[in-house]
Amino acid sequence: MKKPLLISAGLILLAGLTLRGYFAFVPPPEPTLHEPLAEIVPAYLAGWSIRDLDMAESPESSARISDFLNFDDALFRVFERGDTFVGLYIAYWTPGKASYRWAGAHTPDTCWVLNGWTRTDREYSIPLKCGQYQFKPAEFGVYEKEGTAQNVYFWHLVGGNPFGYSQKGTPNIFGALLDVKKYGLNLREEQFFIRLSSNKTMAELEKMPEFRQVAAALEEIGLTLDAQSEAAKIL
Repeated sequence: MKKPLLISAGLILLAGLTLRGYFAFVPPPEPTLHEPLAEIVPAYLAGWSIRDLDMAESPESSARISDFLNFDDALFRVFERGDTFVGLYIAYWTPGKASYRWAGAHTPDTCWVLNGWTRTDREYSIPLKCGQYQFKPAEFGVYEKEGTAQNVYFWHLVGGNPFGYSQKGTPNIFGALLDVKKYGLNLREEQFFIRLSSNKTMAELEKMPEFRQVAAALEEIGLTLDAQSEAAKIL
């Protein structure tokens, strides 16, 4: 009985030392974000009212969750004009800062619903564009609370590629092992979580010329498709 336990313990120790050696000699990728998010996303649009809210005020993040998520940069900026509301939430982690599962766990499917919103529609990995900007495939849902409906588009980018939600909301206790299967030992890519919510559809928003400045900012942080990413498979 003792011998199998000793062998198992030895294998676990060896695996741990192997991973430690790998991370010591293989550096993480270089980050692509070189400016603060607050400077990339427009703080002025002609005719719009714009304000920044604390991340803890978003449906995704209570103050306690915000501390746990340990962002390297984050922004929750609200744009309003007439009866149009747009909320842009962006969280950023440098390479190696957070596990993929943890960073991507706080989606509207969980956090918004736990905060009293009802999900009335959900689509996975949909094509999305705003004017000339063709975004990477988006997760989409409609969420309602107290008579208010929000169209919510969101992305979890890992190394610039959308992290797929193929489980469609079903938790998987072997998620970490699935990540190793997909990415190998290099689980240290930079990450963005981006959520765009509005009481208007994207088709309505793209008709507003000023909103395209927001789309341009999303392009700057890597949310639009290019020739290389179009050829890449969704993670």
